[in-house]
Amino acid sequence: MQSETRLLSLLGLFASGRSCTAVELASRFDVTPRTIRRDIAALRDLGYIISSAPGLTGGYRAESRTVLPPLQLEAGEALATAVGLALLRGAGLDTEHAESATTKLQTMLPAAMRATVADISTAVSVSEGHAPGVDISAVITLASAINASTIATFDYRKMQRPDVDDPTVTGPTGDPTVDTSRTATAAPTGDHPSTPRRVEPIRLVVFGAHWYLFAFDLDRDDHRVFRLDRMNRVHATTLSITPREHPDPEAAVSAAVTTTAYPHTVVLRTAASAREAKEWFPTRSATITEAADGVRITCGFWDLRWVAATLASIPAEIEVLHPPELIDALRDHAERAQAVVEASITT
Repeated sequence: MQSETRLLSLLGLFASGRSCTAVELASRFDVTPRTIRRDIAALRDLGYIISSAPGLTGGYRAESRTVLPPLQLEAGEALATAVGLALLRGAGLDTEHAESATTKLQTMLPAAMRATVADISTAVSVSEGHAPGVDISAVITLASAINASTIATFDYRKMQRPDVDDPTVTGPTGDPTVDTSRTATAAPTGDHPSTPRRVEPIRLVVFGAHWYLFAFDLDRDDHRVFRLDRMNRVHATTLSITPREHPDPEAAVSAAVTTTAYPHTVVLRTAASAREAKEWFPTRSATITEAADGVRITCGFWDLRWVAATLASIPAEIEVLHPPELIDALRDHAERAQAVVEASITT
């Protein structure tokens, strides 16, 4: 076995976390312990931190993973990794490490696969105003806290909204309250100062163009939804948490984004299918569920006049369940539309 091959094999053994003596390694590779000691010295010269413990139970062991051993990938695995990195950048979560890793992979891929990765990199992009603006380190930190069941802390900026005293205080139907904002129709007037938060993180959810954290806020004693692009100084503590009952994270984020953040919660019923309803109200703006008496559509609005105009364009029978004020808005809309028709006919 050539020395280069033996060095790679040694790295593979150390990557598993095993501790091996020079005698064991010499027997495995059919060389002398002296050769093994030279190989260990060579790995240390390359920057790998390998410690040695004396005695019968001692041996060599890799103490640091700061420099990873060479990773051998099949062509398909390398392509999948490179495509994932390209999509990561396309999702607006680019980092200098993703760029350098992509460059290294592309130099090793066959020409056809290299062209495929380059095509994806140039074909996928984020429209202006739709980049999530999320620090990938925050994603990693929160994911680690979720998997380790530990408390997370961060500073959070809450968007100030017009015409509503504090839309994050109460939910209309018992849904978890939301500490987030709506970019499409919220018409923000500014930001509140950042406040420190201590939470028990439950799940990261990607919804529309944003990343959200669903968590239990320890200071407010309630489940909350937070937008990651409004977080700073994200930190995962070592304080363990006891799992508690919680609502479905995806449903909670959907409800928080589509209804709780608005002054008017609209509930509609239609005999049409849920698939048809999703064509009228995208999931990023409404919560669409199937019930025994038909499909329910729940969404939030700032102005009921906009709801009336939207309902007038829906090509199916639809019923307003809430709020009663929407009936008056629909009646006013119909009268205005009729006035426009009569004026046009007269002209």
